[in-house]
Amino acid sequence: MNNDQPTYRSLGELNVVYLEKRFGKLQTKELIIMDERLEHIRQSHPEDIELFEQYGAASALDPDMVIVDEKHEGTVFMIKGLPETNLNVVTRLALDIDDAGRKNSIMTFYRIRDKNLKKIVKKSEVLYKKE
Repeated sequence: MNNDQPTYRSLGELNVVYLEKRFGKLQTKELIIMDERLEHIRQSHPEDIELFEQYGAASALDPDMVIVDEKHEGTVFMIKGLPETNLNVVTRLALDIDDAGRKNSIMTFYRIRDKNLKKIVKKSEVLYKKE
């Protein structure tokens, strides 16, 4: 096995309908997380790693809300509301203009308070909101 290859875990397929309306055709529906990004979540958000293991994939694959990350091209916040908090899965999409073979990839994951979520919603484009 070649140890130079980055390793990742496949989490399932995104619903790309509303994403492609905004960003154009995506290279794939597949959503992954690189081992390096999982380690980032472990290091930078240690209090959230258990939530990620439990809800990370579901938060991205069946979000309550999807918001365009205005600061990073081709990136969205996928928000899942839990009774006590909101989960934010920051996902970089594999756009048609990117290098071939890219996959939609989770960049980071953390909890976001209602107050902060409302601020983001106010100043950003909401692509999807669950009815």
